[in-house]
Amino acid sequence: MATNQDGHLLDDKGNVAIDFVWGNFPLQPNDVRRDNGGSNLDYTLDSHNIAEDGWNGYPQYTPNTTGSQSGGTDYAVVPNVIGQLTADATDTLLDSTLVASVQSAFTPAISAVTLASNVVSVTATGHGYAIGDVVVVAGFVNGSGNAANDADLNGTHTITAVSDANNFSWAQTHGNITTHTGITGVTAKVAARAGRIKAQGTAAGTSVAVGATVTITPYFAS
Repeated sequence: MATNQDGHLLDDKGNVAIDFVWGNFPLQPNDVRRDNGGSNLDYTLDSHNIAEDGWNGYPQYTPNTTGSQSGGTDYAVVPNVIGQLTADATDTLLDSTLVASVQSAFTPAISAVTLASNVVSVTATGHGYAIGDVVVVAGFVNGSGNAANDADLNGTHTITAVSDANNFSWAQTHGNITTHTGITGVTAKVAARAGRIKAQGTAAGTSVAVGATVTITPYFAS
C-alpha cells in the first residue's frame, strides 16, 4: 500500500487506512482528507470521543488534542517543521489540525566582507547556516566597496566557521581584502536548504487552539 509523507498507510482512495481500532493497537493520526474533499475527524461523534477521552493512555497513547476540553476549546501541540520542505511542512501542520501561513522566502545577503590570512569572513544577517554547509556566493563585482578584486569571492565554498547567527567564514587562498561594508546584491545560498523551512512563528511543543495559524518561512527556491 502507498504511504503519506508521515509513513502512514493509505487506502486506494488516498486516505489513511484506519482511523482507529478499539483494542491493543495505536490510533491512526488525524489526517486531513483534502484530496477527496473531506475534513478533519469530527470529535463530536461518539466514536471519536472514545478515541480522545475513553481510550487515552491505553496503551501508552496520548492524542494530539487534550481529549477533555478546557473552556470549550480543543488544543493541539505544534510540531517541529524546521528543515522540512515547504509542502511537507504545510501537510504536517494540517495533520496536526493547524493552519500553515507561508511567509516570503528568505535569502541570506552578504553585507560585509573581509579576507585576511586566507580566511574570508562575511556578515549575512540571520543566515541560519552551519559548519560544513556548501555555500554558493554570487553578485560580487570588481571594484565594489574598496576592493578591486571582490569578484574572486564568487563561487562555491565550504563554511568552516560560524561565529554567530549573522557571521560565517570559509577558507580561500587569496590576497587580503580590506574590510568593507555597504555591499548590495550579493547572495549566499546553500542549495541543500533551498525550499526548506528556516523558521516557524510558533515554537514546537507549544500548545495552541485547534485551527490556529502557524507562520513558516522557507529558504529561497532552488
